[in-house]
Amino acid sequence: MKRVAGALLVVAVLLAGTVLAERALQRVERPDPLGRKLLYLPSAEMLRLTSLGNAGFVADVLYLWSIQYYAQYGINDRFLYLETIYDLITDLDPLYHDAYRVGALIIQLPNTDEDVHKKAVIRLFDKALRNMPANHEIAEAAAWDMYIRYRDMANALRYLKVAAAIPGSPHRLKRFLAAWSEDEEEWSFDKAISYWIEVRETAKTDYDRAVCEKQIYRLVASRDEELLNPLLGDWMARYGVCPETWEPLIEAGWLAKAPIDYFGKSYRILPEACSAMATESVRFD
Repeated sequence: MKRVAGALLVVAVLLAGTVLAERALQRVERPDPLGRKLLYLPSAEMLRLTSLGNAGFVADVLYLWSIQYYAQYGINDRFLYLETIYDLITDLDPLYHDAYRVGALIIQLPNTDEDVHKKAVIRLFDKALRNMPANHEIAEAAAWDMYIRYRDMANALRYLKVAAAIPGSPHRLKRFLAAWSEDEEEWSFDKAISYWIEVRETAKTDYDRAVCEKQIYRLVASRDEELLNPLLGDWMARYGVCPETWEPLIEAGWLAKAPIDYFGKSYRILPEACSAMATESVRFD
């Protein structure tokens, strides 16, 4: 116990000395072509040596200090320092979940130089996933931050793919991944349908299975309508009338049989638009 108490005392004295030295340096007038103050922090290697095996404790102190530091500086100044601070904290404690998450949120706040801020956020999240590859929460948080804050679907999908592939991650992540991939038109209808079928096979609740069925039905209908509607348009252009059923197209050899949806029901023909339409949707509570 005496050795532990002594080590903690040494760490506290060293940190206090660092803070006092920084304040003294900040009072020294010096030319700064960028018009910004400099932040003086020891390296992670130096802090590990001086912490005497208590790097996690030092990381906690720096984390609490970073919150106070963030509250005191102007919005431009605080961004200049934040990535350095959170990089140092996560060097000392690579598994510090809150430091990654809170650091990313704070770095996102400025509304100027958004591309610079976004790159810093990406670097922090990528570091988190290198150090915590099984943490689906960080990967999902990164996906939503990219999607909501920056409307960066490429990186949102990249992080969501990582989150959905982690064993034990929530089933909803697979649903989000499929929906976002469809929206970005990265997948063909057939690929998206295959993915939803795979997701359905791994679903653990009736609700999740019903969601999958709804998406499969919608995708099959969209795929078939892309094939059937041009056919109906050609028929309308040639004969000047929209067929009421599929029989005229079958008799003319344009179709082998009446097209059916995912549940085996025939598609309707809407006479006003002369287009195919699925007749059923999946209902669930």
